[in-house]
Amino acid sequence: MNNKPLLSQFRITASMQHYVLRLRLRGGDFDYGSDSEAAVAFTKRVGEMRRILMEKRIPAIVVDRAIAKTLEVAVDFQLAAIRYRFIKAMEDQSHAVLDRLINTLMQLRDAIARLAPRSKGELNRQITQVLRQPIFDTEVFIDLIEALAAALPKLSPGRHAKSALAIIDPEPKEGRRSPVIEMWETMPATTRVSVEGLIKPTTSTSLVPWLDRLVDLLHRERPTRKRGVPRAITRVVASRVAAIWRTLGLDPGLAYNFFLYPATDEEIGRGGRIESRFQRYCHAALAAFGDLTEISARQVQHVKKSGAETELPKGEPR
Repeated sequence: MNNKPLLSQFRITASMQHYVLRLRLRGGDFDYGSDSEAAVAFTKRVGEMRRILMEKRIPAIVVDRAIAKTLEVAVDFQLAAIRYRFIKAMEDQSHAVLDRLINTLMQLRDAIARLAPRSKGELNRQITQVLRQPIFDTEVFIDLIEALAAALPKLSPGRHAKSALAIIDPEPKEGRRSPVIEMWETMPATTRVSVEGLIKPTTSTSLVPWLDRLVDLLHRERPTRKRGVPRAITRVVASRVAAIWRTLGLDPGLAYNFFLYPATDEEIGRGGRIESRFQRYCHAALAAFGDLTEISARQVQHVKKSGAETELPKGEPR
């Protein structure tokens, strides 16, 4: 077992990685008193957050609720990297399942095509009612696979029928579902929903062309992978904290000091951007958990732009 800490600021072991997201952890779930230095730092940063909001003349009880919500955002940020890796792994797995499903259905189609004409006719007759269902969905697909599994042992030539049956269920066992059904249910949900909506009731009783159509649709509705660098997670933090500030009637923004760089004998004085109250508030929330990640001016500008269309009461000047 790997006992290396999963997150250095939290006492979570690497062996908990598969469960930590399911637990929906919140700030109050962690014991900061176990480390005296961490507890002092946590208290100090929360105090900074409280002073920033109190300077805006926000009632104390409202301040405490806002800080509690902000700390939950900060905890979510600590788990964001784990969540991103988990989502990517699940996405890669579902795409791999779709590839296996397509290959399996193509093999099944070829095995059925090799059956004797009379056997194919008998098979088509038995699955006619399934293919003519007014709505195609997962339940209909399951009915189709189960109908095939029941019909194939009675068809000829035996070797081709057994080959098709082995594709549907390579390891027959009572109470065990076909792997084809498992693949259908675990492929990308967007592809499954799209294909189920595109399959229409058919008057044809031939299974082979129907499987060809199904495979074509699975290829066509394959989800496209997102390209490029994912959106900065810190932008999400800034956006969520900005939403909290807006509920308080505050304007999350930037600050500028016109006298930041005083004049000298060699050059004139000039101003510059400084850390705003909103940025200091975000930094204090993250630093409460030992995270020194900063919210950049560019990310704050994006938050201001995205919230410009929302009509909310504004607070005092920054």
